[in-house]
Amino acid sequence: MARLPVQRLLRSLLLLSSLTLGGATGASEFPLGLGGVPPVSSLNPSGLVCPAPTDPLELALWRVTTEGGRPDHSCTNAFVGFLRTPRAADQPDAFDVTAGQVREARAEVLLASMEWNAGERHPGWTFASAVRDLYARVRANPARYPQGMTVRVDLGGFPDLKRPDGATQPLELVRDLIRLGVPMNDAAVGWHLAVANYRYFPHSHVKLHVIDGQDLTVSGYNYTDLHLPDTSPGGHNLHDLGLRMRGPVAQDGVSVFDDLWRNSQQVTCPEGTGADTVMQACTLGPVEAATHPPLARTVPPAGGARAFLLYRRPYFDQGDRAQLALFGAARQSLDLMQAEFSPSFPCWYAYQNPDACPASEWPPYLRAVLTALERDVKVRVLLVDYGIDRTPNRSGVALLRLEARRRGIEDRFEARYVTFAMHTKAMAVDGRMVLAGSQNFHFSSWGPLGLNEAMLATTDPGAVAEQHSSFEAVWAHHSREVPQEWWMRNVAVAPESAGPEQPSERTVEHDRNP
Repeated sequence: MARLPVQRLLRSLLLLSSLTLGGATGASEFPLGLGGVPPVSSLNPSGLVCPAPTDPLELALWRVTTEGGRPDHSCTNAFVGFLRTPRAADQPDAFDVTAGQVREARAEVLLASMEWNAGERHPGWTFASAVRDLYARVRANPARYPQGMTVRVDLGGFPDLKRPDGATQPLELVRDLIRLGVPMNDAAVGWHLAVANYRYFPHSHVKLHVIDGQDLTVSGYNYTDLHLPDTSPGGHNLHDLGLRMRGPVAQDGVSVFDDLWRNSQQVTCPEGTGADTVMQACTLGPVEAATHPPLARTVPPAGGARAFLLYRRPYFDQGDRAQLALFGAARQSLDLMQAEFSPSFPCWYAYQNPDACPASEWPPYLRAVLTALERDVKVRVLLVDYGIDRTPNRSGVALLRLEARRRGIEDRFEARYVTFAMHTKAMAVDGRMVLAGSQNFHFSSWGPLGLNEAMLATTDPGAVAEQHSSFEAVWAHHSREVPQEWWMRNVAVAPESAGPEQPSERTVEHDRNP
């Protein structure tokens, strides 16, 4: 079984301490009064009219994502494919795929990632090299880019132990770009490049990129070495994926990026700064306005698929409510690939004392899963069994198994540990909808002070079929059953027809010898 390096464990512990103690690291600020998320202003809003969906799953997301008069970009989209890590003989590298998209951009590249590993042979270098090639194309043939070229990167403000201003990772990205000969501005050919870092606590966990306002990928992987094959320096075969769609839904991706951008600080360097002096000479300051070229503000149709972008951050809980509505609409099955499947922090050791963590105190996603089980929805979960996630994941499964047995429905819930390193956040619902992105089943990703998160959902049959095939292959060949807790043998099995237990029935009789 693969083990993640100590570096990742330390980073996870740092995040945990920040979230539980309420403190921030580096120059982060507390997100007071961020307000809502303004949608982008499209140039042809009347060119897209989406009828209300009739599919119950689509309708559940549609009602949340369009509330308050928000624009409906859910129709006329097209599934392009999944981007997966790590690369393999039969699977292209997700970072290389994105680099190819960057090189083919016609007017704008927007990219957001929580973490960034810069320097040669690292994922950040793959992106920086693609930006270099794009700049060379623009400079060689400006007429091909009549709207110029804008490239913006927004990093997540991940806790920084190296600098008090939290600027290490964005400055390292700028250093790579300057080393590769990419200027921040070249007015003669309409070239503009900007890099920023999210400024608030908690940091942004969003990973997405948008090309020309028309091609959107929402993913779970960072630009870090862990997602590389273990034959590469620092690589750890960390499996993850992104969902790529083309069409109007990309405009919602632009809105999310703009929200991150306006709440960030931009890198500013003195004229003539060389790569060797970036870390000393460049600083973080106010961001420029997030304007977009006309091409990136249009909403041309791309296909016949529905797609929904679910975003959440403090003061904007659309993503939370949309996923809970989706769970509530499920009638047949939930197949979850979730690296993290845990209760709230006080219940991380609930497998030892489950009665201290009744269902009424669970986080909303676990309660939603339990409610789905009560509706006869079959739930399968693939999760990890290593590092900081081992104990809370064990407790999440134990609590659900306990309550399912008490209700006489434990046959509807199955959980297995994957036998490889997995960072995936994906699910399939009723065999008709698939979601992928950054939001974990973890307390830090939900609620009023949760991280910024994004998920992309679609009912495109090709996307659903591909993820179903991936899930079934892992379930059958690359996972093992989560063992039952020793005390489960003392839990009475309720008749399936029985209603909710009375309080007196909730006690687990513990043996002294497990």
